[in-house]
Amino acid sequence: MASIIGAIVSRHLAGSGCIRILSGDGVTTSDLSIKGMPGIIEATSVPDVRTARKSMPAIGQTASIAKNLDEFQFRICSLVPSLPDHDPNKMMLQKCRVAAIAAFARLAAILKEPGQESLAQWNTYAGPIMEGASDAYLKATSNSNLQVAIRKDAFEFFGVPEEKIDAALAAFYS
Repeated sequence: MASIIGAIVSRHLAGSGCIRILSGDGVTTSDLSIKGMPGIIEATSVPDVRTARKSMPAIGQTASIAKNLDEFQFRICSLVPSLPDHDPNKMMLQKCRVAAIAAFARLAAILKEPGQESLAQWNTYAGPIMEGASDAYLKATSNSNLQVAIRKDAFEFFGVPEEKIDAALAAFYS
């Protein structure tokens, strides 16, 4: 668990460049394609989401969540450098980004051996991560008092327990 958190923090949060994780989102494109991130995400794709829906109806919701999750992780990555390290929004945004990358790592593994139950389960936990990332971004860009809370079990499902992310981020920013 800690190794994926460490890899994400050291390779992607510390890096200078923001990337989109999807090269095809399955909503505006026919394919759902996840780019690889060495040591974190194995590249994979569903070449034709429309056809895949016949055997995996959950893939439509998966594509929608993945598209939005990728958009918000990219926006978060673009915003974070402009925030001071002591800003609590920065920590929450980074926590959401770690969870998003971990969610894509899990999705890539699921897509290698697709099963309706696994996709539905991914949707159940990735949805709250995506909503939390959206709320955290909105809060940080609007200076609102919006409370951002993500179900702890969503972090657990993706193998990145919230308290371990907090510890890794605290060490990274200290």
